[in-house]
Amino acid sequence: MKLSIVIVNYNVKAFLQQALESILKATQSIETEIFVVDNHSVDGSIEMLQSQFPQIQLIQNQNNLGFAKANNQAIKRATGDYIWLLNPDTLVQEDTPQKLIQVMEADAKIGLLGCKILNDDGSLQLACRRSFPTPWVAFTKLLGLANIFPKSKWFGRYNLTHLNPDEDYEVEAISGSCMFIRREALEEVGTLDETFFMYGEDLDWCFRFGQSGWKVYYTPATSIIHYKGESSKVALWDTNTHFYRAMDIFAKKHFKSTRRFPIHWVLRLGILARYILSILSKISKNAAAYVLDLSGLLILTLIAIYIKFRTFDVLNQYIYVLPVYLGSWLAVITSLGLYRTYKYSVSRSVLAATLGFLINVTLTYFFKDYAFSRIVMLISYLGALFWISGWRIVASSRRTENFVLGTQRTLVIGDFESASDIFSRLMTNLGLGYTPVGIIATDGIQHADDRIIGHLDDLMALVQYHRIDDVIFTSDNIELSQVFDYLPTLSQQGVKIKLVPGNLSFIVGKSAVENLQTVQFVDMDFKYYHTGAKIVKRLEDLIITPFLYIALRPFQTFMVKSKSMTATDIQIGGTTFSSYKMPDGQLSFWSNLSLLPLVIRGKLSLVGSPIDLMDKGWDIKRGIFSLESVRGGSQLSEDERYSLLNYYLHNHSVLLDFEIIIKAFLGK
Repeated sequence: MKLSIVIVNYNVKAFLQQALESILKATQSIETEIFVVDNHSVDGSIEMLQSQFPQIQLIQNQNNLGFAKANNQAIKRATGDYIWLLNPDTLVQEDTPQKLIQVMEADAKIGLLGCKILNDDGSLQLACRRSFPTPWVAFTKLLGLANIFPKSKWFGRYNLTHLNPDEDYEVEAISGSCMFIRREALEEVGTLDETFFMYGEDLDWCFRFGQSGWKVYYTPATSIIHYKGESSKVALWDTNTHFYRAMDIFAKKHFKSTRRFPIHWVLRLGILARYILSILSKISKNAAAYVLDLSGLLILTLIAIYIKFRTFDVLNQYIYVLPVYLGSWLAVITSLGLYRTYKYSVSRSVLAATLGFLINVTLTYFFKDYAFSRIVMLISYLGALFWISGWRIVASSRRTENFVLGTQRTLVIGDFESASDIFSRLMTNLGLGYTPVGIIATDGIQHADDRIIGHLDDLMALVQYHRIDDVIFTSDNIELSQVFDYLPTLSQQGVKIKLVPGNLSFIVGKSAVENLQTVQFVDMDFKYYHTGAKIVKRLEDLIITPFLYIALRPFQTFMVKSKSMTATDIQIGGTTFSSYKMPDGQLSFWSNLSLLPLVIRGKLSLVGSPIDLMDKGWDIKRGIFSLESVRGGSQLSEDERYSLLNYYLHNHSVLLDFEIIIKAFLGK
């Protein structure tokens, strides 16, 4: 056997699937055995492996044995001349294993080999070549000197930032996410030290290889992508503590103290100090949101007091009132998850400001000492509405989780059939936050489809012209070396690259695995039909429609002419009305504004089913605007149109209606 590949998996099914598909492509001409050691995953990894990769040798553990022990299980069964330890959250190029074998065969003294490791944005992952944490190296890292002077031989030794990453050289250590081992060296050095549970075992192994006279070597002849830290994100333990504990074990094991200079005690104290700093940093990061909310609410309340009394002389009366007001607001904000799960949610921010206000106003009726401050509370509330949601909008201006309708303009690349499938799923699965813009087909066939916007050779120009935020590749049909080639230039423009494995079920990207499965029509909770929802929707129509009619209806004729829109007849309740379409057949915000009086009369709704979509007896009013009007309109198939309508019925809310109207107005 030429090559044995060992992967330890823990609850990263989609990343593992993608890694295995890239490995199988890369090892087609190499005699290879692949081991996957599963540390008791509960995310369906086992079922995926058994159904899609029956050729893989699977080792199932009944509990999490840790990284070192799990790797050793497979290493002891491996028969290859070379053993390759890989993380499950990696992606290898088609030439990677062959290039690594070539480097090994060119120098018989190399015992442990690592290659260039890239982040998902194409940048170098610094840990792919590094030094041991001696007192000086640890000191420069701890004080931040390594970051200030990365090119210095004195200060840049921690991650060897003073060395050219595009040159080969012997190093002290490489990353455990990609370790290529010569069997002869392995038999001399031994397996991983199982004292380390997670982290540190790779550093210890490199140290032992060096002590045994084998070279630990770095080569840029090939590169892989490592989606760093995916397994640790789903870990049920404190990974931060495990990391620093591993560093402490390493220091005790390899740096012995003398009477004159207690080396390992100095190192251990440094590790402890770094651990404490990391905890404080984490706390301060989480505390930033508290500080912003508390300081903002305090300032707003002080402003409200001044507006009410035109002086601050009354502040002594608020000595006990202010803490109660601020405490109530912070308690509500915390209970709604705005400091953790829903940190940037605008709707929850508005709800938090409102509930906090209602709680505080209620207190004025039960405690007369608070009654004098109701006007102050009202002014504070108006400010809180703006502040609590405002800074979150600014802080998350490039994030999509605040919005039901995604703003990430997305380009799909692959063979036409797969790319079309992904495009359709993105179009109808709004929860993912993507707005698909077009397709680049790579199968070399001319397709008559409006969604195809160009050729792969023009990718960079297309990305700029269409203002693309995300590029999604179907990994089954694209050479991964091409993806690697595009990484640096796309990332420089702020474009994210993501991959879809062969079964088209997931999108794999940095820090995210998103399910592409289509929403089904069975057993669904349709919010549109909830008790009271129709009453709220009717009130929404009656409040907003007059404003739109008075403010914007007079401009419809001008906008229709300026956009070269064409008139078309539509039937509503047996009567013919005029609508307008863009030259490409799409609807615009101005298309149906002449129908606003029908909303007042209850014949239509502001947001509802598309006017020209056949009624299937779903008891939903047709709308001036619809979800599909901001999701591609004429590009949609009939199935996609009904899927979007189904999504609207399932997720209906006043906020969703507002967002549809606003996006239609902005043309997004």
